[in-house]
Amino acid sequence: MAAASPKDSAEPAQSSTASTVRRPVRPSFASTQQGRDIQEFLVQYVATFVPAASGENFNPHVTTGAGPQNYLDAMMAEPFEAFTFSPVGASVYQLGTFGTAQKKLAALSLKPQSPRSD
Repeated sequence: MAAASPKDSAEPAQSSTASTVRRPVRPSFASTQQGRDIQEFLVQYVATFVPAASGENFNPHVTTGAGPQNYLDAMMAEPFEAFTFSPVGASVYQLGTFGTAQKKLAALSLKPQSPRSD
C-alpha cells in the first residue's frame, strides 16, 4: 500500500514544522561582530517562535518605528482608532542584534487593493 501524500490528506499540512530547527545557532543571524552581538534571548525567541506565535497564537502587527519613552507612553494613553491599510510590499529579513531586520533576503511588490466597504 502506498503512503498518502499531504495533498491526499484531509488534514492540513503542518508546514511550519519543516522550516524550524530545535535551536538556531548564532551564525544563522546577521551579525556585525562575528556573532558576539547576537543576544541569547533572541536565539531563544527564534527557537520557540513557531509554537509560541503561530496558529491560534498568531498576532499580526505593523512596526512603525521607535520614539522617546515619554512620547510612547503618552501615545499609548490616548484612545486608538482602528484603521484600514493596504501594503504595497513586503520583505523578509535575516534578524540581527536585538531582533532588528538586519539583512534583506527577499522583497515582494504588491498591487494595492481598494478599501472594502463593510
